[in-house]
Amino acid sequence: MQRQKKRNFNVINQNITHKDLISGEDKMADPTEEKTTKAYFESDAGDGTKREDMYLEGKELILCFIAIFCSFFLFALDQTIIATLLTTVGNKFHSFDKIGWLSAGFLISMAVLSAIWGKLSIIFGRKITMMVAIVLFEAGSLMCALANNMNVLIGGRVLAGVGGGGIQSVAFIIITEILPIHKRPMGMAIISMVFAVASVLGPLIGGAFTSHVTWRWCFYINLPVGGAAFLLFVFVYNPPKSKGSIREKLKLIDYPGVLLLSSGLVVLLLAITFGAGGQYAWNSAAVIVCFVVGGVVTIVFFIWNVRFSKNPMLPWEVLRVFQIEASAFALFGSFASFMSSALYLSVYFQVIHDADAWKSGLHLLPLIVAVVLFSFSSAMLCKITRYVKPFAVFGAVWCMVGAGLLCLLDVDSSKSKKIGLLIPMGVGIGSLMQAGILSAQIMAPKTPGGTIMATVLANFLRSFGGALSSNLADAVYAATYLNKVNENLKYQPEEVIKELSTIDVRAIVNSTAALAKLSAPARKFLKAQLMSGIKNTFYMNLGFCAITVVSACFITNKRLPKAVPQERDEKKTESEAAESDSVEAAENDSVEANTKDESSATE
Repeated sequence: MQRQKKRNFNVINQNITHKDLISGEDKMADPTEEKTTKAYFESDAGDGTKREDMYLEGKELILCFIAIFCSFFLFALDQTIIATLLTTVGNKFHSFDKIGWLSAGFLISMAVLSAIWGKLSIIFGRKITMMVAIVLFEAGSLMCALANNMNVLIGGRVLAGVGGGGIQSVAFIIITEILPIHKRPMGMAIISMVFAVASVLGPLIGGAFTSHVTWRWCFYINLPVGGAAFLLFVFVYNPPKSKGSIREKLKLIDYPGVLLLSSGLVVLLLAITFGAGGQYAWNSAAVIVCFVVGGVVTIVFFIWNVRFSKNPMLPWEVLRVFQIEASAFALFGSFASFMSSALYLSVYFQVIHDADAWKSGLHLLPLIVAVVLFSFSSAMLCKITRYVKPFAVFGAVWCMVGAGLLCLLDVDSSKSKKIGLLIPMGVGIGSLMQAGILSAQIMAPKTPGGTIMATVLANFLRSFGGALSSNLADAVYAATYLNKVNENLKYQPEEVIKELSTIDVRAIVNSTAALAKLSAPARKFLKAQLMSGIKNTFYMNLGFCAITVVSACFITNKRLPKAVPQERDEKKTESEAAESDSVEAAENDSVEANTKDESSATE
């Protein structure tokens, strides 16, 4: 009987040890003993694949990164490349009243569908989902390049945005899977640098094509680069296939959730676009109805997602973790401020200082160099020290400082101000980019798909922040400019009033060419009013940065793990694994035999 108790204790102890290895806890250990072997692991995708089978090394890893960077670069480039061809396209198709939709159509479809793409990548696999996203993006780009009227061009931008949302969402997921978490900071830093560089190169490249070739090449350029990325994904990235038939996978899609989320967010963003574009007054029935309907539908989505959906797009296991929410909102605020700052710094240099698109891009180099340097350095320090939160808080504070300093720019700012005031924002964004994603992944639940869905939530709010701030900045810029013109025009000389009464001053918002045709006094007056609009967009960014600072204070204090246990398991040889299995089987047989003997003796 005593021997039986001893064996039972050993079995229980073995079970607890195995369980604690999975959970990362050590309940049977001596409390005075230092826990140096606490295990850490990330959840599998939940599609039948194993996380350790997804890791890449050597040439395969490099080629996969090249494919990700090519596709992600095109997506980021397309967000801002449109800025410098609005006037040309408006003149070409005689549709100045619709040019705002060229940017809004892309950003809205991209932001709204990013969460949906993340869920689809779990159901159908990351490879096929990324390839479909690239095809849609390329189709939209080709549609834009061949457009013969404004409606076709806008449709192409919307389709490209659908594909772009998939590219940016799945790209982060793939990086999360091909690199273990302790090696991930550099991967996140590089893709963040690609995003920042492409966002600023967009107006520069767009201006070069528009000025020296044709605006259509802004979209043709996507075809060969995107095609190369597609082929690399076909031949280089070969992860284990997700389990299940197509019919079973289609049943896993939350169709009501997709409809509710996409329609709710689209209608909300449409309300801002309608008001910003001047098509409807802010107090008009159309705008108010869009706000009300969009808000109600979005609330209904969250109720459905949490309470009723069997396959929720945003699982409650992820939403309930406060630190993941904090990381996501930190990214929301930081990218909102970055996108609107980059767009309206470009407007500042082109409209206020008469720079062409190429020179405008060069003026933004201080911002980009700061982003690149601090993305790289913070990633290195994060990998060495394994700390994440300090870089997030540091970046959030510098984002706030940078947004405040941009408000000091003016019509007559010196060259040193135009360089120095851009650097702090780049310092903040570069430091915060990868820290925000990594902190969410550290706190991801261990349920199947937990790490992927934490990444999806962070990216969803990041992209939604960029789309929201871009639309809001357009609204603030246009409304401030028109209000200032109406308020201050009566104080101008008679000749200026007479000259401006013969033109549509609203067209100046989207046409620097029209501004150049005016007399010097009229041009000086309108530039002052436009500068007020630009400043107010920078003031708006302070609000987004405040969200970033508060959120960054509440992200997890946990550090990155030193190593992932699964990687060490992979180093076992097949013979060692077979030997371990045979020993375990022999022990089990011995326990069963002894138990039978004791039972007989007892009888």
